[in-house]
Amino acid sequence: MRDLVFRLDRETDKLIASLDEHPVARTLFAGTITASHYAAFLEQTQHYVGVAHELLRASGERLLATRQHPSLARLLIDKSEEEAGHDAWARDDRVALGFGANDSGPNVAVQAYIFAHRFEAQEGSGAAFLGTAYVLEALSARRASSIVQNLLQRSRIRGIRGAVTFLRAHGEEDRGHIERLAGILRGITAKADTEAILRSACRTRQFFPGFFSSPR
Repeated sequence: MRDLVFRLDRETDKLIASLDEHPVARTLFAGTITASHYAAFLEQTQHYVGVAHELLRASGERLLATRQHPSLARLLIDKSEEEAGHDAWARDDRVALGFGANDSGPNVAVQAYIFAHRFEAQEGSGAAFLGTAYVLEALSARRASSIVQNLLQRSRIRGIRGAVTFLRAHGEEDRGHIERLAGILRGITAKADTEAILRSACRTRQFFPGFFSSPR
Protein backbone atom coordinates (compact mmCIF):
# COMPACT_ATOMS: atom_id res chain seq x y z
CA MET A 1 0.00 0.00 0.00
CA ARG A 2 1.45 3.34 -1.04
CA ASP A 3 1.62 5.95 1.71
CA LEU A 4 -0.98 8.69 1.94
CA VAL A 5 1.21 11.49 0.60
CA PHE A 6 2.17 9.41 -2.45
CA ARG A 7 -1.52 8.84 -3.22
CA LEU A 8 -2.31 12.54 -2.76
CA ASP A 9 0.52 13.43 -5.12
CA ARG A 10 -1.07 11.14 -7.72
CA GLU A 11 -4.38 13.00 -7.27
CA THR A 12 -2.48 16.23 -7.87
CA ASP A 13 -0.92 14.75 -11.01
CA LYS A 14 -4.40 13.84 -12.29
CA LEU A 15 -5.70 17.34 -11.52
CA ILE A 16 -2.84 19.02 -13.37
CA ALA A 17 -3.27 16.68 -16.34
CA SER A 18 -6.96 17.56 -16.55
CA LEU A 19 -6.18 21.27 -16.36
CA ASP A 20 -3.52 20.94 -19.06
CA GLU A 21 -6.29 19.62 -21.34
CA HIS A 22 -8.95 22.15 -20.26
CA PRO A 23 -9.53 24.79 -22.98
CA VAL A 24 -9.43 27.72 -20.54
CA ALA A 25 -7.15 26.45 -17.78
CA ARG A 26 -4.37 25.67 -20.21
CA THR A 27 -4.42 29.27 -21.45
CA LEU A 28 -3.98 30.44 -17.87
CA PHE A 29 -0.97 28.14 -17.51
CA ALA A 30 0.43 29.45 -20.78
CA GLY A 31 -0.17 33.11 -19.85
CA THR A 32 -2.43 33.70 -22.85
CA ILE A 33 -5.81 33.68 -21.10
CA THR A 34 -8.25 36.42 -22.09
CA ALA A 35 -9.12 39.18 -19.63
CA SER A 36 -12.74 38.03 -19.32
CA HIS A 37 -11.81 34.40 -18.65
CA TYR A 38 -9.15 35.41 -16.13
CA ALA A 39 -11.61 37.71 -14.34
CA ALA A 40 -14.18 34.88 -14.27
CA PHE A 41 -11.62 32.52 -12.76
CA LEU A 42 -10.65 35.10 -10.13
CA GLU A 43 -14.31 35.52 -9.23
CA GLN A 44 -14.75 31.78 -8.66
CA THR A 45 -11.43 31.68 -6.82
CA GLN A 46 -12.74 34.34 -4.47
CA HIS A 47 -15.71 32.10 -3.67
CA TYR A 48 -13.90 28.83 -3.07
CA VAL A 49 -11.04 30.44 -1.16
CA GLY A 50 -13.51 32.52 0.85
CA VAL A 51 -14.91 29.40 2.57
CA ALA A 52 -11.51 27.89 3.43
CA HIS A 53 -11.40 29.71 6.78
CA GLU A 54 -14.86 28.36 7.72
CA LEU A 55 -14.18 24.80 6.55
CA LEU A 56 -10.81 24.50 8.27
CA ARG A 57 -12.20 25.81 11.56
CA ALA A 58 -15.29 23.59 11.36
CA SER A 59 -13.08 20.57 10.67
CA GLY A 60 -10.83 21.36 13.63
CA GLU A 61 -13.75 21.96 15.96
CA ARG A 62 -15.32 18.65 14.88
CA LEU A 63 -12.13 16.82 15.81
CA LEU A 64 -12.07 18.58 19.17
CA ALA A 65 -15.73 17.73 19.80
CA THR A 66 -15.14 14.06 19.02
CA ARG A 67 -11.89 14.06 21.01
CA GLN A 68 -9.96 12.79 18.02
CA HIS A 69 -6.47 13.98 17.07
CA PRO A 70 -6.31 17.07 19.35
CA SER A 71 -2.98 18.20 17.84
CA LEU A 72 -4.42 17.89 14.34
CA ALA A 73 -7.50 19.80 15.46
CA ARG A 74 -5.33 22.68 16.63
CA LEU A 75 -3.43 22.63 13.35
CA LEU A 76 -6.66 22.95 11.36
CA ILE A 77 -7.87 25.82 13.51
CA ASP A 78 -4.50 27.58 13.23
CA LYS A 79 -4.52 27.03 9.47
CA SER A 80 -7.98 28.58 9.29
CA GLU A 81 -6.50 31.83 10.58
CA GLU A 82 -3.63 31.50 8.12
CA GLU A 83 -6.07 31.32 5.19
CA ALA A 84 -8.36 34.14 6.33
CA GLY A 85 -8.51 37.05 3.92
CA HIS A 86 -6.87 35.33 0.95
CA ASP A 87 -10.08 35.71 -1.03
CA ALA A 88 -9.50 39.48 -0.94
CA TRP A 89 -6.37 39.01 -3.06
CA ALA A 90 -8.45 37.41 -5.82
CA ARG A 91 -11.08 40.16 -5.53
CA ASP A 92 -8.48 42.92 -5.68
CA ASP A 93 -6.80 41.31 -8.70
CA ARG A 94 -10.15 41.29 -10.48
CA VAL A 95 -10.74 44.94 -9.64
CA ALA A 96 -7.25 45.75 -10.93
CA LEU A 97 -8.33 44.40 -14.30
CA GLY A 98 -11.16 46.93 -14.36
CA PHE A 99 -14.00 44.45 -13.76
CA GLY A 100 -15.15 46.07 -10.54
CA ALA A 101 -16.47 44.20 -7.54
CA ASN A 102 -19.70 42.97 -9.17
CA ASP A 103 -20.32 39.36 -8.22
CA SER A 104 -22.56 36.86 -9.99
CA GLY A 105 -22.06 34.24 -7.29
CA PRO A 106 -20.37 30.83 -7.26
CA ASN A 107 -20.91 28.64 -10.28
CA VAL A 108 -22.24 25.09 -9.99
CA ALA A 109 -18.78 23.51 -9.58
CA VAL A 110 -17.85 25.87 -6.76
CA GLN A 111 -21.24 25.34 -5.12
CA ALA A 112 -20.69 21.57 -5.26
CA TYR A 113 -17.22 22.02 -3.77
CA ILE A 114 -18.55 24.15 -0.93
CA PHE A 115 -21.49 21.91 -0.03
CA ALA A 116 -19.51 18.65 -0.24
CA HIS A 117 -16.76 19.97 2.00
CA ARG A 118 -19.15 21.63 4.41
CA PHE A 119 -21.01 18.34 4.81
CA GLU A 120 -17.74 16.51 5.45
CA ALA A 121 -16.63 19.08 8.02
CA GLN A 122 -19.94 18.98 9.88
CA GLU A 123 -21.07 15.36 9.48
CA GLY A 124 -18.13 13.34 8.18
CA SER A 125 -14.46 13.24 9.08
CA GLY A 126 -12.81 16.30 10.57
CA ALA A 127 -9.54 15.21 8.96
CA ALA A 128 -10.99 15.13 5.43
CA PHE A 129 -10.24 18.73 4.41
CA LEU A 130 -6.53 18.01 4.69
CA GLY A 131 -6.81 16.15 1.38
CA THR A 132 -8.21 19.21 -0.34
CA ALA A 133 -5.65 21.48 1.34
CA TYR A 134 -2.81 19.27 0.14
CA VAL A 135 -3.98 19.02 -3.48
CA LEU A 136 -4.64 22.76 -3.81
CA GLU A 137 -1.35 23.74 -2.17
CA ALA A 138 0.54 21.21 -4.28
CA LEU A 139 -1.07 22.66 -7.40
CA SER A 140 0.01 26.17 -6.37
CA ALA A 141 3.51 25.02 -5.47
CA ARG A 142 3.94 23.38 -8.87
CA ARG A 143 2.28 25.89 -11.16
CA ALA A 144 1.47 29.29 -9.60
CA SER A 145 4.91 30.88 -10.00
CA SER A 146 5.25 29.77 -13.62
CA ILE A 147 1.73 31.09 -14.35
CA VAL A 148 2.70 34.50 -12.97
CA GLN A 149 5.88 34.52 -15.06
CA ASN A 150 3.97 33.54 -18.21
CA LEU A 151 1.25 36.12 -17.62
CA LEU A 152 3.78 38.89 -17.15
CA GLN A 153 5.75 37.88 -20.23
CA ARG A 154 3.00 36.87 -22.65
CA SER A 155 -0.33 38.32 -21.60
CA ARG A 156 -1.86 41.21 -23.51
CA ILE A 157 -4.29 41.93 -20.67
CA ARG A 158 -4.18 45.57 -19.69
CA GLY A 159 -3.19 45.96 -16.03
CA ILE A 160 -1.98 42.38 -15.64
CA ARG A 161 1.01 43.38 -13.51
CA GLY A 162 -1.35 44.56 -10.80
CA ALA A 163 -3.57 41.50 -11.07
CA VAL A 164 -1.36 38.56 -10.06
CA THR A 165 -1.25 39.06 -6.29
CA PHE A 166 -3.22 35.91 -5.47
CA LEU A 167 -1.16 33.64 -7.72
CA ARG A 168 2.18 35.18 -6.72
CA ALA A 169 1.47 34.90 -2.98
CA HIS A 170 0.37 31.28 -3.22
CA GLY A 171 3.28 30.30 -5.42
CA GLU A 172 5.65 31.65 -2.80
CA GLU A 173 3.84 30.46 0.35
CA ASP A 174 2.53 27.04 -0.61
CA ARG A 175 5.92 25.42 -1.20
CA GLY A 176 6.60 25.71 2.53
CA HIS A 177 3.04 24.80 3.46
CA ILE A 178 3.08 21.58 1.45
CA GLU A 179 6.23 20.29 3.15
CA ARG A 180 4.74 20.87 6.60
CA LEU A 181 1.44 19.31 5.60
CA ALA A 182 3.14 16.24 4.10
CA GLY A 183 4.91 15.59 7.38
CA ILE A 184 1.62 15.71 9.26
CA LEU A 185 -0.20 13.50 6.77
CA ARG A 186 2.46 10.80 7.04
CA GLY A 187 1.53 10.46 10.70
CA ILE A 188 -2.13 9.67 9.94
CA THR A 189 -2.68 5.93 9.68
CA ALA A 190 -6.29 5.25 10.70
CA LYS A 191 -8.12 3.80 7.70
CA ALA A 192 -11.26 5.94 8.19
CA ASP A 193 -9.16 9.12 8.24
CA THR A 194 -6.99 8.24 5.25
CA GLU A 195 -10.06 7.28 3.21
CA ALA A 196 -11.76 10.59 4.09
CA ILE A 197 -8.64 12.58 3.19
CA LEU A 198 -8.35 10.81 -0.17
CA ARG A 199 -12.08 11.25 -0.81
CA SER A 200 -11.74 14.98 -0.22
CA ALA A 201 -8.75 15.24 -2.55
CA CYS A 202 -10.56 13.28 -5.26
CA ARG A 203 -13.63 15.51 -5.04
CA THR A 204 -11.50 18.61 -5.38
CA ARG A 205 -9.68 17.13 -8.36
CA GLN A 206 -13.07 16.49 -10.01
CA PHE A 207 -14.61 19.87 -9.17
CA PHE A 208 -11.66 22.18 -9.89
CA PRO A 209 -11.73 22.21 -13.72
CA GLY A 210 -15.31 23.48 -13.42
CA PHE A 211 -14.03 26.58 -11.63
CA PHE A 212 -12.99 27.82 -15.08
CA SER A 213 -16.49 28.84 -16.07
CA SER A 214 -17.39 30.94 -19.07
CA PRO A 215 -17.75 34.67 -18.30
CA ARG A 216 -21.31 35.75 -17.47
